[in-house]
Amino acid sequence: MKLRFPLAGRAVLRAFPAAVALALAFAPLGCNRKANAPHELSVVRMGDPQGQTQLVSGFYPIEAGMWRWTKQQFSVALAPPPGAAQKGAWLRVRVTVPDALIAKEGTVTLAANIAGQNLPPETYSAAGTYTYERDVPASLLQGESARLDFALDKVMAPAGGDLRDLGIVALSAGLEPK
Repeated sequence: MKLRFPLAGRAVLRAFPAAVALALAFAPLGCNRKANAPHELSVVRMGDPQGQTQLVSGFYPIEAGMWRWTKQQFSVALAPPPGAAQKGAWLRVRVTVPDALIAKEGTVTLAANIAGQNLPPETYSAAGTYTYERDVPASLLQGESARLDFALDKVMAPAGGDLRDLGIVALSAGLEPK
């Protein structure tokens, strides 16, 4: 069976290879992978699903739509805010230290590391909500993303049918402009 095309159809078929070649030639000009890629946030709120991909490790699922338990070690990737490569930024991590952890252990210490450099730790001796805040130098914020690694010296062992080791409650983590 032989296919027949009307005159207009034949012209389109003859022009098709040229049109494809032209489209391919100009495709890089209209394609901006960075603009189409997911945008990394400078501040991740633990209840926001948009920032979930930036929670590298050590976080349990969202609870009450706004917070997450951490493991003993946890990591987050954050986009440095505008100007951070020149001025540095403030690291601000909002956490809640649970009553049960303080009652059992007395204190818990949160330590942070960015780009291989340790930031000063902070020890909590009372239950409550705190902001771990540290000055991050510009030299550590030169890329498009900064990985922050955190560690707790103590966690709560699994109890009452919950098989998880529970650290602290994370509310948000962010790099904020100076």
